[in-house]
Amino acid sequence: MAKRYLIEKLSLKKQFIINILIVLSLSFVFTILGIVIMMGLISKGNILKASYYESKVEEIEKYIKNYSDKIVNKDFKKQLDTIIPLQGVEYEVINLKGEVVYGEYKTPITSKPVKIVSNNNIENYGFWGQEVVKYVPIKYNNKLQGMIVFRYYLRASAKNPKYNFLVRSYLLSPFIYIIIFTFIFSTKLYKRLNKPLSQLRDGAQKIRNKDLEFSISYDSNNELGMLCKAFEDMRLELKNTLEKQWRMEEERKEMVSAIAHDLRTPITVIKGHVEALIDSNKLDADRLDRYLKLIDNNADRMTKLISEINILTKIESIDFNINYRESDITEFVSEKDIDYRILCEDKNIRFYLNIEDKRDNNKLVFIDIYVLSEILDNLVSNSLRFTPKEGWIKLNLRLTNEKMIFCIEDSGCGFSNKDIAHAFNRFYQGDESRSKEKGHSGLGLYIVKSLVEKLNGNIQIKNNEYGGACVEFEIPLLYKNKNS
Repeated sequence: MAKRYLIEKLSLKKQFIINILIVLSLSFVFTILGIVIMMGLISKGNILKASYYESKVEEIEKYIKNYSDKIVNKDFKKQLDTIIPLQGVEYEVINLKGEVVYGEYKTPITSKPVKIVSNNNIENYGFWGQEVVKYVPIKYNNKLQGMIVFRYYLRASAKNPKYNFLVRSYLLSPFIYIIIFTFIFSTKLYKRLNKPLSQLRDGAQKIRNKDLEFSISYDSNNELGMLCKAFEDMRLELKNTLEKQWRMEEERKEMVSAIAHDLRTPITVIKGHVEALIDSNKLDADRLDRYLKLIDNNADRMTKLISEINILTKIESIDFNINYRESDITEFVSEKDIDYRILCEDKNIRFYLNIEDKRDNNKLVFIDIYVLSEILDNLVSNSLRFTPKEGWIKLNLRLTNEKMIFCIEDSGCGFSNKDIAHAFNRFYQGDESRSKEKGHSGLGLYIVKSLVEKLNGNIQIKNNEYGGACVEFEIPLLYKNKNS
């Protein structure tokens, strides 16, 4: 069993060579065994040597010399038949006129006109010269009386003629063994090869029927094993692709539903206030101002939602590329600090920036500064939304030789356990009443996570020691001599 398993592991070429060698080796061994058995049967007299009848004919010649005056007489046939082994030797007795006086033969040995020979003469026939025709003159007192013609074969034969077919088939035994063993081992080889091929065939049929819930299990390093592995990899890739397409379709439906839901609210508000303005003959200035602010806020809400959807569409597009450029990261963050301070001052929120640069050299790094800006803008915007007045927002940046680590934290209400588990899901809005009040779509953190991953980074959320939100992400640094 172990040897069979090892053979299955070999390449197809080696398997074919091994099968050929086994067939030839076994055929050789069985042929040698047959020769040994044949020699044993010959020694016991069950099988006659190829030269057996030749020696018998020589004995018959001696007998003829003693009865040369009677041989041509037809009455001598009965006595002569007792000397000649009729199962292996045919003969014709011919007189001086060239006539066959008597004999024992299946087909005539000589053809007319018969030429009487005065000396022994031998003729060989057949491809290998196995058929022997021997002409022996019959002389009495040195006078030619006629001749006797013998026909016999130089080949081994069975003592019992009915078994001659077995002896003759022995001569073909090497070819018979080759045919038998070739059939046996080619059948085994076929079964070995058919196992993975049938799996591939069945697998192709299942794929045709859109069934990918199967696996190809053929563990081998040969060509078929590699083919099965490639087929299995293709199946898994196809399955993953289809599942991804299915998820994308579900997400698309979910996104359309969420967009419709998020747009319906501000549109309803705008429509209601516009109708109120149209129906009212006279509005006081305060009420008009309040209506216009509500319309403006809801229009901003729709604009932001559409902007986020546009960003999301770009990120998930196959054409989305990261444009790495040399940038001074500390200078960039310092510039963003000015923008964020202005935004926070408008809402009476304090903003702090802390940069800790532990790099050996303050080199320029390769980064898509626009993508990084989008990430920071989203996170600071989230903090602004949930941080109360008189609160604070901190942006911490720590630089090492290998990576940059950002941490944006605030003094807001922080994340619930549910938020921490699902905040990066598309359209997740946390507490529904709070989300609607704050007017966010649930795309912000999903977009941030997608952009961080585009930069080969990772991100996590938690609550800081004061109970506020803390979002931390890190991005590997690329320098000029490392950039591909």
